[in-house]
Amino acid sequence: MPTDSLDIHPVAATTFEPPRQAAQMYRDGISTVLVDSIAADTVAGRIPHFIPVAEADSLRREAMADTMAQSRLPEVPSGLREGVAPMGMSPSYINSTPLAALLMGTLVLAALNAGSMRRALKAYRAELWSVRRRPNVFDDEQSVPVPIAAVLALVFVIFGGVVLYNLHGVPSPATFAGATASMGLLGAYYIFQRCAYWLVGYTFTTADGLRRWLGGFAATQAYAGLALVAPALLLIFQPQWQSTLITISLSIYFIARILFISKGFRIFYQNFWSLLYFILYLCTLEILPMLIIWRLSALLTSAM
Repeated sequence: MPTDSLDIHPVAATTFEPPRQAAQMYRDGISTVLVDSIAADTVAGRIPHFIPVAEADSLRREAMADTMAQSRLPEVPSGLREGVAPMGMSPSYINSTPLAALLMGTLVLAALNAGSMRRALKAYRAELWSVRRRPNVFDDEQSVPVPIAAVLALVFVIFGGVVLYNLHGVPSPATFAGATASMGLLGAYYIFQRCAYWLVGYTFTTADGLRRWLGGFAATQAYAGLALVAPALLLIFQPQWQSTLITISLSIYFIARILFISKGFRIFYQNFWSLLYFILYLCTLEILPMLIIWRLSALLTSAM
């Protein structure tokens, strides 16, 4: 076939250029577009099976570390690396230094005079009931020194005041001021009784009868004060026993009062008509003042 009969036009040589995306894919010698696409569509927390083993283990460890960090429990402060905030003590007089000093000071004062107090209590023991005008020559009676009598009276006022402060229930809050106010009230009541008994005895009985009557008052209060030491301390340090301790304390006090009233009746009784004076004495010096003290103690407890 003649070559000149064919109309052949030579094709110009051209250079093939791949798409830009392809160039971008193959720039590092490997394409990650497929992997990225699959990873984006994979369920969270699952590693695709085509990831190399070493890289998959690394990813698993990182995921586990992130999970443990998120689920870590809050650390409880132990006080070893951080300080503890200071806490104030309760307002109860259990933590009152002045009250503790007052109670301990009274007990120490009594302990330092233990020998003299033992002799005083021996003398007071005869005064609890005896009304004999002339003691037996074999009786070892002796008068109680005024300082020792004052110490025994102080024991009654201090520890009896604690009982009086708790008479209407556990104070809330219990304060040193309230306790000392009750002690002062009981001390004033003690002085009032002493003066009133002296006046009545001076008016209605002999000098020996007056001495016996006042001796009976001092003796009963001294023994009652010593017996109230334990209940008073327990009222401070074991307030949950308040009901039982108040019952015990009132029993001690009223037993002492019954002994004193019985001795007074034996001193003052002369005939049937003297009973009228004795009833007046009970109402005026025993019942009415006691009711007033009970009311005043309730007001002090609520106010302080």
